[in-house]
Amino acid sequence: MGPDLGRGAAAAAGRGRRAHPGEVRRRVRAPDRGVVLTTRAISATVELPVTAEAAFRYLCDPRNRPEWQSSLRSVEVPADEEPHLGQAWRETTSVGVRPHMETTELVPFRVWTERGTWRGVSATLTLHFIDVTGGCRVKADGTVEGRGAWAVPAVAAGLLGSAAIAADLRKAGRIIARSRDDG
Repeated sequence: MGPDLGRGAAAAAGRGRRAHPGEVRRRVRAPDRGVVLTTRAISATVELPVTAEAAFRYLCDPRNRPEWQSSLRSVEVPADEEPHLGQAWRETTSVGVRPHMETTELVPFRVWTERGTWRGVSATLTLHFIDVTGGCRVKADGTVEGRGAWAVPAVAAGLLGSAAIAADLRKAGRIIARSRDDG
């Protein structure tokens, strides 16, 4: 029924027109609470000069992230904790955002998915690993969602996300290949 606004019903519509709903008092919202949700898809595919197993082992370990992810300053995860389904950690990005992260899918050497949340923004990223001649292909798919005032930053992150992920994955491939050459 809604709050009593102290006014009569909205006027009837004229011929071929919709009724004016009447003024809505400040702080009165639609049943959906007026929340704006914006989702932006991200995708990138890169070929790396290492096996799918080597890429998977390196990329799914959050402790390695600051080394290859350009937007990341640090990761808080126990030093002796091996990657596993349900693993949780906190990251600090170069712009000061500190999302809570969690591994939500882990199929050794094939698929790894993470989900991160921070205030009104959430993001999911899935990496698929496929062995190919001379290395592997890593396909990254994900979404960035923003609610309310966080919709705009989520769209901005989504717009930049595909290119940034591709560049970061190529950097990771160089690091893994270099460590294999050195070891």
